[in-house]
Parts: sequence; structure tokens; C-alpha cells
Amino acid sequence: MNEPTLLHPRPDYLAACFRRQTAQFQTLIGQPDWDWDALFADASTERVLPALSGVLPAGLPAPIAEFLKAVAEANRERNHAIRAELKHAVRLLNGIGLEPVLLKGVAYLETGVYPDIAARYLVDVDLLLPETRRHAGASALLEAGYVAEDRDAFGHFRHHHPPLRSPGSVSFELHHRMGRDRCERLLPASEVIAGSLPHDLDGLRARVPCPEHLLTHLIVHSQLQHPYNERIWPPLRAMSDLVLLNRRFGSELNWEAVEHRFRASGRYALFALHLMQVNASLGMELPVALRLGPVTRLRWHRRQFLRRRPSLRYADPVYMFSTVLSRRIAMLRKLLTTPHGTRHLLTQILAPRNYARLWTDLIEGRGR
Repeated sequence: MNEPTLLHPRPDYLAACFRRQTAQFQTLIGQPDWDWDALFADASTERVLPALSGVLPAGLPAPIAEFLKAVAEANRERNHAIRAELKHAVRLLNGIGLEPVLLKGVAYLETGVYPDIAARYLVDVDLLLPETRRHAGASALLEAGYVAEDRDAFGHFRHHHPPLRSPGSVSFELHHRMGRDRCERLLPASEVIAGSLPHDLDGLRARVPCPEHLLTHLIVHSQLQHPYNERIWPPLRAMSDLVLLNRRFGSELNWEAVEHRFRASGRYALFALHLMQVNASLGMELPVALRLGPVTRLRWHRRQFLRRRPSLRYADPVYMFSTVLSRRIAMLRKLLTTPHGTRHLLTQILAPRNYARLWTDLIEGRGR
């Protein structure tokens, strides 16, 4: 990756911080135009601000070091509070005979992917339940005082129950699938549950996905479940998750099996392109020898071109279609094939907020 020459931080340079490029960093912070606020703003946007104290070199100005230490400690306290709430939810689910599978951030913290609990910022808590028990699981939490968020007009047609929240806590998403249809076909929830490993949550019964499923879900979520712009600009936090997951499990990870899963599902290019971006951004060595055809190479160069010239995304028909329409077409298909979906669709046709979001996506391009 070409190292930025600007004194004002930007996402590519923030990624360089995570690569521990100490010499360049020490040079830049000595410049009079160096902008700490811009660096912190980028880190906050990328949800990696609590991790900065662990990746920046020693010898920082005292006020900066104290600020980063305070941020990390605040996130440590927050994560401990979230874990306490997680235990409460798992206790309720255990009470009706369910052992939830911990997904994503909470799974990484519970399996030691992040050695320091303060370094990973959690947006919400994701739990996977068997599809036949998802309503029972949601009812157990609702009866205990959790409240379902209703801001998403299509929340009941997604791959998880509408988020549940108790006062002052984060949202809990009870999944019955690993993502939208393409995600589920590549990594079925039933397979994740069957292959999950028991996890003792301070005497409570939970489960965690096996390492290969943790890895596969991470890539699938970044490349298929997330908005289209995140294929080209994968979140730094998600790329850091992958680097640390690979470091944590090492030889336990069967990368060849993961590669085969993507190839067999016709999604090998997504797998290869994501690994290439993590390699370019964070310097992780490629764990397998990628086999790139001319189309995949062309897609890689297109992504890099858009990363360097993000304003040109508006002239890219693939980008704009995928950003503005593809997810809506997938939801339309879901509504038309789900009982009561057509009736719900008719109630939303005249809702102004749906068209406002469409207009926002069209104007903003959902990019950088």
C-alpha cells in the first residue's frame, strides 16, 4: 500500500497506524500541521478509537496518551457492563432450554481474539438461535422487560428478530440466519449451530462458532451482508478482527476449507478480494495462494481505483445499482415470498421515509 503523504489523517493512514509504521508516524506527529482531532475522528468513525492506545508507538505527548488511556478504560467498563447484560440474557434463554451461539464481537471477546477486552468496541450483541425457537427466545426476553425497537419498518422480515433492548443497555439481535439469502446459502445457520462449541459463561451455558465458521462469517458479513460500499472500503474494525482471529487460532484455522466453501458457492472472488484488501491495508500475509482469473483481477483494480478516486463512484453503474437498488430488490423478493409480506409492502408504499432513504442513498452513494 502506498503510504499517504498528507499531514491530515485519513482512513488509509489510520490503517497504517495499525500496521505499526512507527517511523513514519513519529515523523508526521512532529509536523506543525499534524491534526490529532482528524485522526481521532477517523478512528471514531471506523469504531477503532479504543484500540488506538494499543497500536500507536510509545512516547506520545502526555495529553494524547492520557486521552487514549481514558478512552480505553471507558470502553473496558462499557464492555464489562455489556458482558453482565449478556449473562442476564443467556440466563433467561437457558431457563427455556436454549444455549445461544455468540456471534461476531462478543464471540471474539469470549474466545480471546482480543486479548484486551478494552480494545474491541461493541455496537450490539448478536446471538444465534435455532429457527424453530427464535420466537420463544424473543418472548423470554420480552417477558423479562426487554423492548423491541420498531424503527425498522421491515424488521420482521430480516434475518434476525427486531433488536431487543433493556433500559440503558445495548441492543440484542436474536438471529435465526447468518445473513440475507446469499449469506445463508454460503453459511447455513443450522451448520453453524451444529458445529458450535460449548462455552462456559461464568456458569451459564452458551456456545461459540468453531474457528472456521467465525472466519467465514466475518468475511461473509463484510462482503455480502454489509452495504455494498464496504466491499470497496471494508471497515477497519472488521479487517482488524480478521487479522487478530488469524493470529489467535493460527494453525487451528483450516483456511483451505474456508477457501473451498467460497469456491463451491461461486463466491471465490469475494473471498480473494477481501483477503487482498486486508493484506494491502493491514499487511496480513495471505494464508492461501489465491488463484485469480482476469475478471477477478479487473475487479481488484476497479476497487483500488475507486478507493483512490471515491467521487467517481457516482459514474460507476455497478456501484450505484448495488448501493441504491440491489438490497431493496432483495427485500422486495423476500416480502413477496413471505406470508403477510405483500400486505406489509402495501402499507409501506406511501411511507415518505422509505423514499427519503432511497434519495439519500442515491445522493450520498453510501461511500466515503
